[in-house]
Amino acid sequence: MVIVVAIVALLAGILVPVAFNQVDDAEKARAMADVRQISSALMLFRQDTGKWPTKSKLYYTDGNKGKNENLFESGGTAHMRGPLRENSPATPSWKGPYMTAFSPDPWGNRYIIEAQGFVDDQAPMGWVISAGPNGTFETRRTDTSLKGDDIGILMMN
Repeated sequence: MVIVVAIVALLAGILVPVAFNQVDDAEKARAMADVRQISSALMLFRQDTGKWPTKSKLYYTDGNKGKNENLFESGGTAHMRGPLRENSPATPSWKGPYMTAFSPDPWGNRYIIEAQGFVDDQAPMGWVISAGPNGTFETRRTDTSLKGDDIGILMMN
């Protein structure tokens, strides 16, 4: 009986960390897929209307505000559903909705669409980003590569 319990404990000790790693990998993969979906929706919006959604300099999806989110705050903020789900103000070439769901990342935080670069002609770029597993943004809006465990795509004009 002791040998059977020892074998079960040994197997559990091996399999539990592997299972948790697979869950972590799946959450990161989902966040990356979400970021790609948001950036694709933005690109379709731009393709149809000939412009980026620039009513605000910072857009966000549903979810909790990530720690250190102020690294991206550079002006007005707005929920992403505005330009991607609703045609307001009326744009004749708008063919949306481009997205219908605006769910939080796998850790319950919102995705940020940093659109300052879409407004500035000098720096035509912007992030679509999640704070990652730790919930803290480590990438700054002026960075050209991800920092820490952030998950995102830098969109270039």
